[in-house]
Amino acid sequence: MTGIWKGKGLKSDPNNYRLISVLPVLSRMFEKECARQLSRYCESNRIIPMEQFGFRSKSNCEIALLLALDGWMKEIDEGKFVGVLLVDLSKAFDSVSHRKLLEDLAEIGCCNTAVEWFCSYLSNRKQKVKDDSERTEWKDINKGVPQGSCLSPLLFNIFVRKLPEESGARTVQFADDVTESSSDVNVTSILKHLESSFVRTKKYCDSRELSINTSKTQLIIFKSPNRKIPDDLEISVDGCTIKPSLTVKLLGITLDHHLSFNNHMQSVSKKCHGIIGVLARASPFLSRDLLRLAYIALVRSHLEYASAIFSTASNTQLKKLDTIQKIFSRVVCSAPKDAHAAPLLQALKLDTLESRRIRHIVSLVQSVISGNCHPALHHLFLVTPYGSVTNDEKSRIRIGQRRFSVFAREIYNSQMLTINTKQ
Repeated sequence: MTGIWKGKGLKSDPNNYRLISVLPVLSRMFEKECARQLSRYCESNRIIPMEQFGFRSKSNCEIALLLALDGWMKEIDEGKFVGVLLVDLSKAFDSVSHRKLLEDLAEIGCCNTAVEWFCSYLSNRKQKVKDDSERTEWKDINKGVPQGSCLSPLLFNIFVRKLPEESGARTVQFADDVTESSSDVNVTSILKHLESSFVRTKKYCDSRELSINTSKTQLIIFKSPNRKIPDDLEISVDGCTIKPSLTVKLLGITLDHHLSFNNHMQSVSKKCHGIIGVLARASPFLSRDLLRLAYIALVRSHLEYASAIFSTASNTQLKKLDTIQKIFSRVVCSAPKDAHAAPLLQALKLDTLESRRIRHIVSLVQSVISGNCHPALHHLFLVTPYGSVTNDEKSRIRIGQRRFSVFAREIYNSQMLTINTKQ
């Protein structure tokens, strides 16, 4: 630890220097404890809505996508179109009104002492901008949650906790990423509903002093491949005309309008091929262990990001990911391009991506049935007396079979049957 202080005479006193050096560490520890207590209070009193998946325990982007896609695929399986509006909030964390946030803290039940502490925590902060040639004067900060603080994400979640209810649409929210959806057999009805929900969302954001970047707001219509929609579809929101896109990127996953994940697999494959090329050029200078570690950190992390989402993609697309791992095994082992990859992967102690996906899906189901997950998933599975899982979910067409609540049920039961048979 190092301390930086320009007070007169303080540097000459070692005791003062040690105290000043440890203050940042103590303040960070205190922030973490406040965040822990406030988070526990919010969870026990259900202050943060189930639609919010960001910055809360037992939740992540994959969980948010699993729940959203499960619902959208179910509606497509029922013969409906699904319209999804991706609302972009501009500088949301920097726009949080301190006054309104303190009012919210009091509203959720924080005592006067706690509110006063948060007021002190947010107050007396300044910022300035500088570049090589000039710098601005110090300015008081009266908006925004502090950057880098473990308290800030939770404070933001409290600040926007009423957004899903106010929108009037089915909402999936990950911090400031807001996704609103509507389904119907009639596409026109969907667009009208989404326009209405956007108006309500904007009204709420205006009341919270938050801004929506309409030019970056996207629309997509999910449907089965055999169904057609008019080419002239569009919605008008806040004076901006938005036409449906064929693909959108949501929480790191590229979704196409047929939910095939083909575009996502192509994007990931292209990125990983580039990284493998860099590792190949570095292979003469790195040991096998270091190359393996680099592959796991830089390549496999991309191949497996939210892997439960695309685990039901076509075999053709999944093989693209397998090919990347096989190419790496040949690179690190200095094997010919046509060498059989299975013994190389075994030598490198790299399991197949398919086996890792299955273990991951089983782990997700176990977290759901044990209650160790986001509360929005608690209803997905029921445990039978035999240790398997069940639910009432059925599918009519192929896309319905690719729902997490359907395919994960089958994978989990198959794995449990295998384990029981071996025992």
